Amino acid sequence: MRHKRRIVLGGVAALLIIAAALAGILWNGEDKRPMKTLRETSTETSSATSTETRSQAPENSVSVQVNLAELDQTIENKFSDLSQWELGMDWLSSAFAQSEDYMRTKYPFVKRVQLMSATGGSEVRDLFLSPLDREQLTDYNFSRLGTAVKHILRQGLKPSIVTGNVPLKYSSDPHIGGFGVNVRPPDDYEVYYDYIKALAQYLADRFGLDEVRSWTWRALVEYENVDWFNAGDPESTKEAYFKLYDYTVAALEEVIGAEHLYIGAHSMTNAEGYWDERDFIDHIAFGTNYYTGQTGTQLDFLTYSYYDMKPGLRSPSPFTLESNLNLLRERALKNGLTDLEYGVDEGRIASGPDNKELFPRSVASSYQSAYDAKLFKQMHDIDLDYFANWYLNTERLWEGITGVDPVGTHLANLAYRMEGGRRAKVHASAPVSLASNEVDGIGAYHDNSGTAQLLLYNFNEDPEAGIGEPVTVTFDRVEAVQGNAVTIKQWMIDDGHANYWPTWRIHLEEHGISEGDFGSWSNHSWTIGSVANERIRKLWYDNVNEYRKLAKLEPTETTAEIKDNKLVLTQALAPQGVVFYEISGIRPS
Repeated sequence: MRHKRRIVLGGVAALLIIAAALAGILWNGEDKRPMKTLRETSTETSSATSTETRSQAPENSVSVQVNLAELDQTIENKFSDLSQWELGMDWLSSAFAQSEDYMRTKYPFVKRVQLMSATGGSEVRDLFLSPLDREQLTDYNFSRLGTAVKHILRQGLKPSIVTGNVPLKYSSDPHIGGFGVNVRPPDDYEVYYDYIKALAQYLADRFGLDEVRSWTWRALVEYENVDWFNAGDPESTKEAYFKLYDYTVAALEEVIGAEHLYIGAHSMTNAEGYWDERDFIDHIAFGTNYYTGQTGTQLDFLTYSYYDMKPGLRSPSPFTLESNLNLLRERALKNGLTDLEYGVDEGRIASGPDNKELFPRSVASSYQSAYDAKLFKQMHDIDLDYFANWYLNTERLWEGITGVDPVGTHLANLAYRMEGGRRAKVHASAPVSLASNEVDGIGAYHDNSGTAQLLLYNFNEDPEAGIGEPVTVTFDRVEAVQGNAVTIKQWMIDDGHANYWPTWRIHLEEHGISEGDFGSWSNHSWTIGSVANERIRKLWYDNVNEYRKLAKLEPTETTAEIKDNKLVLTQALAPQGVVFYEISGIRPS
């Protein structure tokens, strides 16, 4: 086991989402601490860019070299998943009102929706006609889940159905844990098997077996988290989960077919668990299957949770993003499980700068776009397949006329443009103006279209410490596909581009709104309708058109000549700033 240091990060995000879902607005007026004075935006460094070709870089600029002749891995869509705490929040009546092309038009990077605890654990989640009637164990009613799936498919997405928790009436002594669901195992695993099998058959009958075979399945949320599953002691809980997983897989295999089933498990891992999550990987490879009596059980992927503490304070060792991944992957490889997918099913940042819980788990300041750009690069570096998002805009998912996209959503949309390209070698060299700044990026080249891309960021771990960085980007040993000119599109995200947050903070201060006015939530939370009191919501909606205008992500377009087989771009990269270049009509020389 790793260090016995308990960090309440993993599933705590979901606990807070429960509160928002049930209460709608959670706040109290007791804490009236004044909000910190806003840091004035620095004007020392302009965010303007120049596409003028130069023979020499400006003095003291960071040099970024992009080599289209050295291409490596294929760039992937790393922000493909949405975590949905309770399907009724966003995928029933509210989804019905949306146009069919809403997601693919607004958020094309979203491909899959994870329906957490979709099959039970509370009276709302349990899929029965009479969820509390213990005399009727087979009065299944899967229509609520079916309706959510219908709306997901209508948007051109795929569902990931997270089975569990165990329905209330399947446990003789159900216990509601910290996340509002029954944490006990079933009394009779055969009864539970029949329930999951009947669900799979219902979905196959309604949507077609071929369609269901294209979905993802997962058994429980954070399986070694005592607040999600607890049979009374660590050893009993571990064995109960093994059995629950084996029976779940068997039930799904009977309907879907083992060769067509795609199923995995999600551990907490970002904190010390109730039991060692690696024991599950051992059970998968070498344990006796509780249903079949044979050795081993099907497993296609492993995922975990990852939360940094707050902006500027990372999750401490040994619970870093990479070490969490390695903990699972190394055990799987040791056990001969060589073809698994690995992802993060929930995470990002737990608390705001005010040390209160964020809803959702990210901020809307420029820090988040630079953070996510760095994350996108790191995920390709360490071969992490995806990192799920909680929400997309200030209305959670369906923006209507009042939703505003935060910088993290912008970043995901830009990163998605790189999908399918070959990764180009990028080398950033000193000097940086501030030693704690990190100027780096990830490049891509699409040889079928002659398009080069560069996602460049100026990140500082301290959200208040960064300064602007002059940057010179050189694409070396390149030529234009036709003539000498190429077309350059450029998108920028910083305090002055595609970002409503600085103006919103100014408005809060001007109206005397303090940290305490947000009650239990951080005042850096950005789903305003879910976390704010009436006074704050009125301020928001009175000015929402201004915020939408400020948050609009639009490219500029220029042309530039390639000289001496070099394309040189100069950029003043703002603090916590991101720039995305897309260059058409270019190729290696």
